[in-house]
Amino acid sequence: MKKIISLFAFFLFQGLLAQEMAIGEINEVKQSGLQLVLLSPEIIAATNNNSDYIRITNAKSGAEMPFASYAINETFKKSWIDFPLVSKSKNDSVSSYVISNAKQLKINELFMFIANSSVSKNVNVSGSNDGNEWFGLVQNYSLYNLMDSKLAQVEKNIVLPLNNYKFLKIDFDDKKSLPVAAKSFGMYQTKVNFVTRLELENFNKTTQLDASKKESLIYISFEKPHLISRIDFDIRSDLYFRNARILVNRERKIKNKSQKYQDEFFSFVLNSKTKNSFEFPEIFEKEIIIEIDNQDNPPLGIENIKLFQTPKYIIANLKQNETYEIKVSTAYEKPSYDIVNFLPKELDSLSIVTVENFNIIQNEAEIAEPKSFWQTQWFLWSAIILAGIIIGYFALGLLKDVDKKG
Repeated sequence: MKKIISLFAFFLFQGLLAQEMAIGEINEVKQSGLQLVLLSPEIIAATNNNSDYIRITNAKSGAEMPFASYAINETFKKSWIDFPLVSKSKNDSVSSYVISNAKQLKINELFMFIANSSVSKNVNVSGSNDGNEWFGLVQNYSLYNLMDSKLAQVEKNIVLPLNNYKFLKIDFDDKKSLPVAAKSFGMYQTKVNFVTRLELENFNKTTQLDASKKESLIYISFEKPHLISRIDFDIRSDLYFRNARILVNRERKIKNKSQKYQDEFFSFVLNSKTKNSFEFPEIFEKEIIIEIDNQDNPPLGIENIKLFQTPKYIIANLKQNETYEIKVSTAYEKPSYDIVNFLPKELDSLSIVTVENFNIIQNEAEIAEPKSFWQTQWFLWSAIILAGIIIGYFALGLLKDVDKKG
């Protein structure tokens, strides 16, 4: 009987420890309103990459604060840079425009606006740094379809060799037709606001050499699964060009038997002439294997490997100077908040706050959302233990009866 009770007590203890709660402090909120809360790699790992397991509470009142997941993607902003007209002249059936690139911006495409015309033109483009000595860039570039049905002018572009000349001269050939009216010249500058990657830390790395397959295998593992979206290599070898791939551990069933195998997730080339930094679709794994084909070459001298994660955010309506906590527990169910209907389209008005002192503090059973007693693990395990005691009692009685009959 004592053995039965001890066994059930052991399973009860293990069940209570199976799930954990983690809590962090949201840094100072400097203004009231919608805030982006940056989720650190540790938080994402604790949530199993599922924001349903997150809660935000007011540290003083304990009130739950609504939130929603919020993704920030790459944004592209296109702006016009005007190249002022320095001079305009007409000589020997050639109309010449000299424009200024005073900041000597690198340019490989020149745009111009030309008044609508039904003619076609050949154009020569040259560059100069002093306005006197000119160097050829493009010759006999054809401009045609110089009409826009909706506007009084048309936008055209000329592809150039990459250059940063201080002055550019555009010569229009007027031998076959009357001149065209060029209105303005310039370039478009596209600013890409890339999402900053978060570097992952606290992972183990071991390297093995498989001489028979002429491969190097690098095993990278975390205590818990982490999101990974970029890998950087610091390689100190010279003159190398190696095929490599990222493998992940998988399991499948074949004829009702489980079989473990390694699946190729991403392939790339390590090249001494390029920056060995590789982005790939997000992967949420506890371990990855990097397989490098050495062929008949010596293994690469890999000084360091860095892993990165694309940041993830949640958005919440927080008040200035209030203190908030973020809690993570797999006991939480998916919340339903009104805030999902009021997400902003622009990020300009949003502040970003971070989380500090994020740690696992105690068993989930002690701080999970309130439940009725008969819904708790205590009731479940108490019932199991009681049932075990009753079964054990009758089993012992039956054994005694058998002994007496024997």
